Amino acid sequence: MKFGRDILVLAACFSIMASPAFACDVGPATAVIASISQKIEAGQIKRIDLLKISDRLLASIPISPEHFSSYASERKTQVLTATDATELAAAVKALAPVQLSYQPDLRWQLVFLDDAGNRLHTIFFSKRYVQGRGRAGYVDGNMCGFITATIGSPALVKWLQKRL
Repeated sequence: MKFGRDILVLAACFSIMASPAFACDVGPATAVIASISQKIEAGQIKRIDLLKISDRLLASIPISPEHFSSYASERKTQVLTATDATELAAAVKALAPVQLSYQPDLRWQLVFLDDAGNRLHTIFFSKRYVQGRGRAGYVDGNMCGFITATIGSPALVKWLQKRL
């Protein structure tokens, strides 16, 4: 039954091509980014946690969100002041998700928390490359690239580097 096997292989190829692991659902990612920014401005997000993995860690495969916690070596927390919240909201708004055709090697996890410490949203960023840090990652589980106006890190990563 060669025909049946060919159909099965073709179906598997289409499944892989349509897989969310290699595409950004730009609409929902943009909506989540807008929601995060609004929650920061409204005072619903009170603190952020940043978990980091050293860029020098060499892994045989890219580090994914599922395996991030087992590699994380550093954790920092910031309680947001009014000034921090205004600047953070603007930096989050500057993220512009785009399609991504490869799995990023993650090194930063940013968790947005409410007053009670409940996790509201999570953004992951890729490790540092020649063109900067954080050019790809995940927004609440949706893998995306992030475009910026200049070479280097997105505004959100630069904001984090100054404070944490």
